[in-house]
Order: sequence, then structure tokens, then C-alpha cells
Amino acid sequence: MRFGRWLGMCVGAVALVLAGHAVAADGSYKLAVTIDDLPSHGALPAGMTRSGIAKMTLDAYAAHKVPRVYGYINSVHLKGDPDNAKVLQMWRAAGHPLGNHHVSHASVDAGTAEDFIKGIAANEPVLAELMPGENWHSFRYPFLNAGDAARGPAVAEWLKAHGYTIADVSMSFNDWAYTDTHARCVAKGDTAAVETMKTRYMDEVRAQIARSKAVSQKVYGRMIPQVLLTHIGGFGAIMLPQVLDELEKSGAKFVTLEEVQSDAAYAEPGLKSGLVMERTAQAKGIDISAIANTSVAGLDQMCR
Repeated sequence: MRFGRWLGMCVGAVALVLAGHAVAADGSYKLAVTIDDLPSHGALPAGMTRSGIAKMTLDAYAAHKVPRVYGYINSVHLKGDPDNAKVLQMWRAAGHPLGNHHVSHASVDAGTAEDFIKGIAANEPVLAELMPGENWHSFRYPFLNAGDAARGPAVAEWLKAHGYTIADVSMSFNDWAYTDTHARCVAKGDTAAVETMKTRYMDEVRAQIARSKAVSQKVYGRMIPQVLLTHIGGFGAIMLPQVLDELEKSGAKFVTLEEVQSDAAYAEPGLKSGLVMERTAQAKGIDISAIANTSVAGLDQMCR
């Protein structure tokens, strides 16, 4: 009888191991979606509103069951524009959290560390008002720049002392680079250029997903959970349903930022500038230069 129970336990353990390998072998990976520059990013295309862009974005998340998308805010855009304030209210009504992205999206290196810290603190009253009883101490560096040796450590220490965690990034499709160009092309009525942009962008999405998988394997020997950086612009909102479809085709399983950042890959010490996998590769002396990357060259010249 005792042998039978032991045998059953062994069979169960083997089954669990095999199940674990099956999950790893199916190509799936965890991914948290995040979005920067709420409530307003880039030029506003003709015929669109900021709240309309937010609705398109939130509808896409709901359709794909994307949980708790952190929206990182620059509250300077709330001044004098009630539609921008509506964006943040819509975000919270949909159940998504907000985080701090500096009041005006200034770079750490644009002034003193004290100046930058004041900009972080200036965002806090809005976050406290919109997220009562919840932890809004998640910070994303503007431009993913944690600062130079003269400023970065002081800012990082202040953030740590005030209970902030850093919202790292591992994957980006450079949607920010398309925002203003798209608005120009819409204003000119250049539908052919807009269609060209859409095709180019989806090619970049697929290429960057492939790059993220290749870099992760090279640096960690596995596909680490990913954090995707996007922006709340008109072009990004239009393309988001296709992007989420493509991510799901690639094996992405949408999870929360907290779940992804509990992975050991996000605990690397030091200033958190740039993309986490590239940063770690550099720190460990791992050459990833042969892995294909994309470029946004030429976008800024379109529809001029």
C-alpha cells in the first residue's frame, strides 16, 4: 500500500514535469503591456480627440483581455484641457492603474537631480487623487534614461526612499516615431502614405518580437517575461488591435506588470536606462550586435 502511494506520487511528479516542458515548448511567454505619456502624446490627427484615442485603446485592451495596463502620466497636459483630464478618468474607470512619468516628460540630464525630483513629486497629487487607496508608486523614466553618473544615483536613491519601483522595458515597436508623421499625412490627405506607414509598422512589430526572442535566448538562455512599451497616440490607437493580434500569434500571454517584474531578470543592479535585455547584455559582455534590429530612418521626412 505504501509502495502504491509512492508510485502514484512519482507518476504525478513526472506528469507535472512533462506538463511544465509542454508549456515551455509551446512558444508561449508572458507579456505585460504598458503605455506612456498619458493623457497626451504627440500631434493630434485631424478628426480625432484625446478621449477618443483613449477609448480606442481601452476597447482594444478589453477585447484582448489585457489586464492592468499601467498608464504613465505627464500631468502638465491637464492644464486647460478638460478632454485630457477625461482620458485619465476613463483609464481608471476601466480598472487600469496609473504611474509616474515625470510631470513634463523632462530628461534626467536636462537639469539638476533636484530639478528632476521636483518634477516627479509634482505628478504625485494627481496620482493620489485618481488612485485612492492604491499603490501608484511605479515610475517610468522619460526616454528610458536613468541619468548620468552626476544625476542618476541621486534620483534613483530618492525614488527608492519614496517607495517607487522602476517600470522597466524589454520590448518596443517605436510607435512614438510614427505619431507626428501620421498626423501630418492625415492633414495632407495622403492616404497612400498612411497605408505605407501601417505596413512598415507591422513589419517592425514582427521584427521586434523576433529580436526580443533572440536577444532573450542569447542573454538569459530562455524567453524571459516581457514588458512592452507603447504610447497613447493616434497612430498607436489605430494599430493596437493588429499589434495585440500579432503578439498573441507570437505566443504572448497577457499578464500584469507586477507578475513580469517579479522575474529575476528585472532585479539586475545599477541604473535602469534603456531596454533591460540590451542593458544586461552590455553589463555581462554579451555581444548581440548580430541580431537584426529595426530603424525609424526616413519617417520624419514623410508628408513634409
